[in-house]
Amino acid sequence: MSFEVMVGNMATATAVKLARVQVASAFPVTPQTTITEYLSEMVANGELDAEFVNAEGELSTQVIVQAAARVGVRTFVCTSGPGQLYMHHPMHSTSSGRLPVVMATVHRGNKGMQPDHTDLMSQMWTGWIQWYVENNQECLDTILMAYKVAEDDRVRLPIAMGYDGYVLSYTAEPVEIPSQESVDAWLPPWHSESIMPDEWDPNAGRGGFRGGRDPQAGWIMHHEALLGAKEVIKEVNEDFGKTFGRKYGNGLTETYKTEGAEAVLVTMGSIAGTTRAAIDKLQADGKKVGMIKLKCFVPFPVEDFQEYGKQFKAIGMIDRNICLGHGGAGYRLIKDTLYDADDRPEVLQFHAGLSGKEVRVTDMVRVGEKVLKAAQGEKVSLVEWV
Repeated sequence: MSFEVMVGNMATATAVKLARVQVASAFPVTPQTTITEYLSEMVANGELDAEFVNAEGELSTQVIVQAAARVGVRTFVCTSGPGQLYMHHPMHSTSSGRLPVVMATVHRGNKGMQPDHTDLMSQMWTGWIQWYVENNQECLDTILMAYKVAEDDRVRLPIAMGYDGYVLSYTAEPVEIPSQESVDAWLPPWHSESIMPDEWDPNAGRGGFRGGRDPQAGWIMHHEALLGAKEVIKEVNEDFGKTFGRKYGNGLTETYKTEGAEAVLVTMGSIAGTTRAAIDKLQADGKKVGMIKLKCFVPFPVEDFQEYGKQFKAIGMIDRNICLGHGGAGYRLIKDTLYDADDRPEVLQFHAGLSGKEVRVTDMVRVGEKVLKAAQGEKVSLVEWV
């Protein structure tokens, strides 16, 4: 084990090296670019024994790792913003083929160079597991956990880890780096002779009839595999904690100072760090507000939020995204989750940090005060841009 001060992109590349990835592919796009540089250098100097393919575009990078995964090797791909949108088409076949590809998405908004979550959020329907992380340590740890989950025979699905461009990608933080020996023991080499058993054959499901099977079978199995992945994610998070001394809530969500709280703020990505400081300030002032960090967005932790709905009188979802014409993706899913609850809490929607707009501790203090007012029965507006 060692410590190093490193930027988020270096933390991601270091995790790829520790995981002994065999094939990686990328096309440089800001603010992901330096991941490709770090991996290229690691391969060139012999630190990483892998084939690194610098393709002509993001669509090709996804197809390259698909092919590698089909022959049973460990793969990695990374992208940002418009590059994420360009690889949308093959992302569907990566997941329907049940290929355990791991991808890092360094967030860049679709309306500018600065970060928000709309690049990866735009891929909600591709059938990938989606995780959002708070800091550089979590970048490194989550890449390692992603391989453990994706390659589990109960899952066999690709995973995308998203982290905020510039805020994390180019900002240095202290990161604890586990030894190669400890990672090798926890994450042994993976190889599959047959990546696509008959029951996973997309030609028998999405692609049409085969052997008289229901043409919806592929969709059903894929959906059930995503839902079933939640328990595997919890197991891997717990095991990682026992081995390396760090874990992230239950792997799906993580609470911060929620004991005795009347209201909670739900956050994703680096805004969670800002919100922690706001919660400290609010509670120091005697205000009963806590925080829930939503790490696993797909599959959505329905059961967790059904329990949170029983515990708190008001929930404020802070979305660093917007589905235009509908609203925040997290807000909509929380509302849907709580729809059938007998005694639903008030759910408030906040849009914050889009196109890189700065989110300050004072902003989150004000948001917390508003959600607390709702918890105490005061009438407040349910939607706000921060």
